[in-house]
Amino acid sequence: MGRHAGSTPPVDPRTRVTVWLERLLVGIGAGGVIAVVLRWAGTSASTSVVVGVAVLLFVPLAAWVASTVPSSDAPDDEHDERPDERR
Repeated sequence: MGRHAGSTPPVDPRTRVTVWLERLLVGIGAGGVIAVVLRWAGTSASTSVVVGVAVLLFVPLAAWVASTVPSSDAPDDEHDERPDERR
């Protein structure tokens, strides 16, 4: 934004592909684990598969949404210089 617009370095296409493959693999792992755990807990096979597929789709989607959140410019652990206004 403002004076910082356009200052991001170009991203290598291989990096983008690798990030999406990682997100997809995490989704596959999470969906598989959920399906197996639900099946082990006595849930029907069809319900376990449907929930597993939903998790498989939701995890990469959630990772994509999280990647759109802008990063903060200042670290959170910096001391606030404002005077204490609770007095």
